Amino acid sequence: MDLITPSTAAAGVRAAGQITSAVIGSYRPTGVPRLGSKEDRASAYRRLLDASTRAFNCGYMYGHMNRTAGRAAHKLLIAQMPTVWEATAELISALNGVRLCGTVQVITAAEELVKVTGDLDMNERKANLAQKQADRIVEAQKVFLEACREDLAYNTRWWQVIRKRKERKFLREQSERSQNAARTAALRRQLARAKSGGAT
Repeated sequence: MDLITPSTAAAGVRAAGQITSAVIGSYRPTGVPRLGSKEDRASAYRRLLDASTRAFNCGYMYGHMNRTAGRAAHKLLIAQMPTVWEATAELISALNGVRLCGTVQVITAAEELVKVTGDLDMNERKANLAQKQADRIVEAQKVFLEACREDLAYNTRWWQVIRKRKERKFLREQSERSQNAARTAALRRQLARAKSGGAT
């Protein structure tokens, strides 16, 4: 009498195949993010942050030189145009990377960031208007970064009570240090004015 029937053998082969497939599927070489994983999304998000910062810096410095130096910096500004174009192309490419793997909230924030970065007018002559445009880009970066942190679960969760307490304590101490530093700086300015007044 056979101890192993054909049906038992077939079931064993199927089970072994499933275990092997699971092991192979879970295998991931070191340094290679799994498709759709947090590491994969974080890489795309980080690339867009880097690209937006570079595009913003290129556009802002170009506009600043254009406002302050004018015609004197004309040749230098023309030479910088390829760098600006390269930064813009990298920004669009990074946005497409976020569109590929990001969540809806992150994609919306990313598209707004790219939009306000593209709206930066490098030929704006008024410094206050240029600064407002720059402030909008910085704010859009903060919104995008917060959306990324929420998607990647970097923010404190409601059940992480100890971590919340540590964060609140740190923020409170940081605020107190800032206030103390501001008071110290004000006292130093008053002493400096008093000394200068006494010397005259």
